[in-house]
Amino acid sequence: MNKHSVIVIIASIVIAGTLVFTALNIYAAEQIQLGVTDQQEGFRYFKLINDGMISICNPLPFYARFNDFNIIIFYEGNNKGIFSVQEIVLDPNSSITTRGKFHSDSFEEVQYLALHYDAMFSGTGPIRIDPAKLEIVTEIHIPIVSFIPFSVTNQYSGLKFWEMMNGDGQAYSC
Repeated sequence: MNKHSVIVIIASIVIAGTLVFTALNIYAAEQIQLGVTDQQEGFRYFKLINDGMISICNPLPFYARFNDFNIIIFYEGNNKGIFSVQEIVLDPNSSITTRGKFHSDSFEEVQYLALHYDAMFSGTGPIRIDPAKLEIVTEIHIPIVSFIPFSVTNQYSGLKFWEMMNGDGQAYSC
């Protein structure tokens, strides 16, 4: 076999392997599940922005690697803050509990909103603010071939995200 043919075959295998790994990461990003670190206490927006702990589950039988994971809180269409976790590697069929950081230009306002929505969604407080004004966006950033940015984005209403995090309507399979 010609030396150039061997080089082309090896290069093709490396390129194909990289593309397959990237495709698996994109598929995994669409399948991950989010949960709370303390099932008895349940999910609270206030705890997320202050304590910064979240559980991330990979229900698939292969590893997943993401550059970063963001939970963005929107109120009345305005970005109120971003909870972010950097460099996540998830083992197959497992979950990790990781600490992230919350950044906001109006932290006191976000704390007030978090306390209000926590009380409202848990049924311990009155409805004073329209629940439809709170939106949550999750972003998972995955590099394609190690340098091309790609992200998987999901958008939820505040109540839908609350229910998902507390396990209502979906099974947390880890």
